[in-house]
Amino acid sequence: MLARLGLSSDKERLLKACQNLYELVYIYVSATNTIFRILNHHLGTNFPTMTVKENFSIKENLQLLISALKEMQATVETKDKDVQESMKQRLYAKITGPIISLQEKMAAVKDIYDNYKGIIGSILGALVAVLLRYDNFPRTVEAAMEQLLSSPALSLQVSELLMDYADIIKMLQQNGTPSTTEDGSSSGETSQQLKLRSISSNSSLFAFIQTLFRGHRSIKKSLKVAADSLEEAFRVLRPPCEAFQIFVKMIEECIPAITEKLQET
Repeated sequence: MLARLGLSSDKERLLKACQNLYELVYIYVSATNTIFRILNHHLGTNFPTMTVKENFSIKENLQLLISALKEMQATVETKDKDVQESMKQRLYAKITGPIISLQEKMAAVKDIYDNYKGIIGSILGALVAVLLRYDNFPRTVEAAMEQLLSSPALSLQVSELLMDYADIIKMLQQNGTPSTTEDGSSSGETSQQLKLRSISSNSSLFAFIQTLFRGHRSIKKSLKVAADSLEEAFRVLRPPCEAFQIFVKMIEECIPAITEKLQET
């Protein structure tokens, strides 16, 4: 049936984009919690564990994330200032420059430990704080969101990203008209408006579907616009998330290796 209607490809795109965005929100929060745990342990901070609020929109979840990351950024900037004031520029430059190999990073941290033990507090905490200070993830995520200000995709509730495809089609059908044609013409505008009002305005899909039916009244065209919108949101939000993941993984790999190295002294 789908193949005959020409919807199969757009169906797959839509479902994949929904799944990708759903997972992306969780990855953002998971990476943030990992950094918070590291800072709490090595820097003595008290950042709370974040959770994805599935009854909130993608935008609202990311705004909460950015707010928490900005609080973290303020903390690490204060620590970074303390480190700069206590450390020679040569050593400071070693940990703030481009990412180097783990071995070089360990050597730099050991050098710092040998020269500044007891002066700048937790060496590992200081290292993480300085690295976070220069990566400035809050601004990176915020900039990505600014690119999507006009996108209706961010208004979708996280839980609705897992809506069954049949339910999505049903909602599109409920908001179409019997006289809707492939070229988007319609003689039942009043009926269309009444049907749109029949959807709960509390649902994030309400605004999303209203947007889809502006000039794209056939299910096929609406499905394509929905897939395009969600894919664009994922395309923009994915790079900062991946960069954050890489950073977190690097920190997680560094800490045990550096700890072992410091214990040798």
